[in-house]
Amino acid sequence: MKFNFNSFFKSKQDKEIPPITEDDDNLGFTKIELEEYDKNVKFYYTNILNSLILYTYNVEKLDKMTPILIDPLTELYEELDYAFLPVLFETVFRNKLLDESFKEELLLFKKKVDDIPVELWDWELLDTNEIWAKIRIDAENILNKLNIKTRIYNTDYTTVISNTGKKIDFK
Repeated sequence: MKFNFNSFFKSKQDKEIPPITEDDDNLGFTKIELEEYDKNVKFYYTNILNSLILYTYNVEKLDKMTPILIDPLTELYEELDYAFLPVLFETVFRNKLLDESFKEELLLFKKKVDDIPVELWDWELLDTNEIWAKIRIDAENILNKLNIKTRIYNTDYTTVISNTGKKIDFK
């Protein structure tokens, strides 16, 4: 579910950069660049929701995600990290897919996950550790506040090629 930005934008060294104007955001992107990000806002929104949904899963549910996520424990963190890349995260709010009132709570959730000690990122601890239990509850509460009814990982933007070369459809 990762997006290749190398093909999406040329590096700043490879293109002429228009002067910064009042239309630029506080992250240093031009209006044109932001409009390019806006084209994929539903994808970024889905990333945020999917990352929260993954944090509601116990080991059994995460294990069932192996065909989609390959290594669910690694993806648990990487999905969240990607969803909170500042420009992607801000694009979702700028385009009003999420109300600004949720921004602080989402950022606090991200910080709580970032603060989980490395030694707790262990498959055996996900269902038994108190910190992980609280994270699951927090993710569940945020999704409820966002009025998200389903806890099914959205695969609309996921393509996996099997070892036989066939595309796997997750719908």
